[in-house]
Amino acid sequence: MGVALGAFLHMLLQLPVLASHGFYPRFTQKIDWKEMRRIFFLSLPRTLGLALSSITIAIIIAIATTLETGAVSIFNFSFNLQAVPITIIGLSYSVAAFPALSMAFAEGKLDVFKKQIIAVARQIIFWSLPVMALFIILRAQIVRVILGSGQFTWSDTRLTAAALALFTISVVAQSLIGLLVRGYYAAGQTRRPLVINLIFTALEVFLALGFLYFFRNYDVFRYFIEGLLRVPDVRGTEMLMLPLGYSVGTIFNYYALWMLFKKDFLGNGEGKPLRKTLFQSFSAAVLMATMAYGMLSITGRLFEIDTTLELLSQGLFAGVIGVI
Repeated sequence: MGVALGAFLHMLLQLPVLASHGFYPRFTQKIDWKEMRRIFFLSLPRTLGLALSSITIAIIIAIATTLETGAVSIFNFSFNLQAVPITIIGLSYSVAAFPALSMAFAEGKLDVFKKQIIAVARQIIFWSLPVMALFIILRAQIVRVILGSGQFTWSDTRLTAAALALFTISVVAQSLIGLLVRGYYAAGQTRRPLVINLIFTALEVFLALGFLYFFRNYDVFRYFIEGLLRVPDVRGTEMLMLPLGYSVGTIFNYYALWMLFKKDFLGNGEGKPLRKTLFQSFSAAVLMATMAYGMLSITGRLFEIDTTLELLSQGLFAGVIGVI
């Protein structure tokens, strides 16, 4: 019901703009079938690209069903939580930039097209890296406040928080992939990103299985992962290999897509502003994470954090100090 109501409200938001342009649905016999065919063949790779993402998640969830009981739920919970910053930052910027990118390319203004891509990519990096840092540092507070009720135990919280941290390391890559794909669509090229996504979504599944194999058969690797994410005494940690494989594969996907995009549209040196923004935002994210972690340590010693309100207050205070 919530989804249906949200979709209806989203539609209502569009109506005033459509009405102001006189854009009303109406019947017509003047159909440009040549244009319809062109749109269809442009849209087909996009449709397949969207399906690939869903198919990949479905396969990884199928792998999760063979693991410890609860692995599917923890995977889904953490995946949905990591989608929040991608939707708010990456998707919002990419969708907002798409009309300007399409118009610039259609009018032959390639310089404007390239500047727009670089500018939006810098905005995405600027916001995504600090948010990524906060999600990793405050992962337990985020998970516990949102999900910590009923039969969702502290062990469930720790495992979901660890999975969220692994998903979050690819937030920037996922956001930038959305922008680059729309850059290709604005240029009327839908097959190239489909081929790249096809290769690297298969890689995500392969990496998830590979990491799972190493986790089960090499104790050093298992101890390292469990110690790094602070879950050495939690059951079912092998499911963490699924978000790890997904994130590593996504990062490779972004790198390959970026290299191809540079070759197709950008000249030498035009990506330098991105490196500068990446360095600055990464530096700020490290400082933010350090301050937020310090505040968590201080408040954890000074105050009780046994209730949802106390956890929320602790996470909010640490996050605000980090942002400042």
